Amino acid sequence: MIWRRSACRIVSVALLWLLIGPAVPAQETSEDASELLDALLGALTGFGEVTDTQLQDEVAEIGGVRFRAPVPLEYLSREDARRYLQEVFESEYPPERAAADRRTLVAFDLLPEETDLRALRARLLEENIVGFYDERPGRRRLYAISREHRLTPMNQVVLAHELRHALQDQYLDVHGLLPGDLGDFDDRRMALLCLLEGDATLLMQRFLGRRLPGTQANDADLSALVAPEAALPDTPEVVREQLIEPYLAGQGFAQAVWRSGGWEALRSAWSRPPASTEQVLHPEKYLSGEAPLEVAVGYQPSSGRMLAEGVLGELFTRTLVGNAAAAEGWGGDRYRVWDVSGKTLLVWRSRWDSPRDVREFLDAALARFQRTHGPARAQSGWTVFVRGAWSVALAPRDGSVAMISSDDAAAFAAALHATR
Repeated sequence: MIWRRSACRIVSVALLWLLIGPAVPAQETSEDASELLDALLGALTGFGEVTDTQLQDEVAEIGGVRFRAPVPLEYLSREDARRYLQEVFESEYPPERAAADRRTLVAFDLLPEETDLRALRARLLEENIVGFYDERPGRRRLYAISREHRLTPMNQVVLAHELRHALQDQYLDVHGLLPGDLGDFDDRRMALLCLLEGDATLLMQRFLGRRLPGTQANDADLSALVAPEAALPDTPEVVREQLIEPYLAGQGFAQAVWRSGGWEALRSAWSRPPASTEQVLHPEKYLSGEAPLEVAVGYQPSSGRMLAEGVLGELFTRTLVGNAAAAEGWGGDRYRVWDVSGKTLLVWRSRWDSPRDVREFLDAALARFQRTHGPARAQSGWTVFVRGAWSVALAPRDGSVAMISSDDAAAFAAALHATR
């Protein structure tokens, strides 16, 4: 959905900011920064006046995929864009969905309990508007932010990225690619986003390289150009990574696929997207067809309502333990989250590639929870941590690792007993 791709505006600003250098004052607002970047790009580079048809033709030529139909373009004021995206946000991220995401992340201890996730994501969207493509059925058009109703240099760069999304949509129907009940932090959604955003980011780099000769933008590694902490201040790490990694990890993935067979290989990947962020982070596993392992959570509490079921994946597993190396042996996982009398219960099982990978992950997870929750206690084969109302338990289980988390003591004890 377009608001889920809103980080493109943030990343594009940060990318151009760091390419141009310290000429942009750090205290500028995003609106002021966009205007200043427009002035600098117009003065220092080969950007000239282009029409939307010319821009569309150039995107098709760079990426080797023709448009099946012209993409309509509309200009909006910044205030009109905020109102438009707020309507999209309300439609695409209703409170109950946001609540399920929030409670899942809190149960994993990836999000502070007091965080209003929905309000946070709405703010990040509204504060970073430059341009976007609306892929919803009946819309399917580009929107550019411009008082002058023209394709400024900044708009050209951002809309080159968004036009690649329009191309993807013309061949894929992006809006309907994944089941509607998949959470925004689910690994399968993240893997698809990494493909779509990485592909569009690679196209944007090639576009930018034509206009910034000598910058080596064609071969740039975005991780060296973008500073997520600067672009997303005071944002929990898991939210920051959900926004930024589709561009950073996605660009690395797209680059690897491109090197294996050029734009045709990337076009083929649209029809065979990565099945996991493991395949994104290790493109050789995608290219060799190494699929994630199937994992089942057999536990069901005696009472309660399921809030969410999904896959955490390697990307967010490394966020959980704060250790990328310890997450590299990820093979597959599955979690379930229930509402039990207003409280939350999480049961998660992860499978690993080898006994050594099990031990490395478990050691990292135990060290992580000891840092955040304090000393552990042993209970019925589990290692249990307690902080406030929340209890977390971890244990190895036949080549996998089980985790239980809850802020309800009775639900936690029952799950611990049933899954010994």
